[in-house]
Amino acid sequence: MNFIIQSFFSVITAILYRLGGSSKEDQDAEYPWIPKWFKKIPKKRDGMAGLISIYALSSLVSAPFWTFFISWGILWGSLSTYYDEVPFNKGKDNYWMHGFFCGLSIFPIAIWGDLSYVDLALKSIGLAIAMGGWSYLSDNVFNVQRSDIWSEWGRGAFLTMTNLLVKLF
Repeated sequence: MNFIIQSFFSVITAILYRLGGSSKEDQDAEYPWIPKWFKKIPKKRDGMAGLISIYALSSLVSAPFWTFFISWGILWGSLSTYYDEVPFNKGKDNYWMHGFFCGLSIFPIAIWGDLSYVDLALKSIGLAIAMGGWSYLSDNVFNVQRSDIWSEWGRGAFLTMTNLLVKLF
């Protein structure tokens, strides 16, 4: 049942993650079924995709409400940067770091909830590998047209799907 719930929310976060990174023209072409009023809402990636991912995580772990709220705020910040300003990234987006720090956003839940530090490490490392690896493959190996679409859909889906890693041990 957890897999079904996380999969459902993964589809939603994938769409929101992509909507947050696409132009208004691309949104109209890729998602004609989404109402125009919704497409005008800002921060669909940073705010909404993060909120859905944290909400989905709340179905797996228990913690005080405020820890989920704080984690959502940290995730919002993590989703808004790609670490291209870090000197060793030489101006290029680093999706490995992006994924790792998005995973670390659940640190407050690990402190005050029933999430262990091993779970936190699994989520952070798993998300780093998933986001970094998926972006590398979609940009360099798969050679698909509009690799940005595939890359963003994948990163958005992994944001929530890696929630399942917190219940492995």
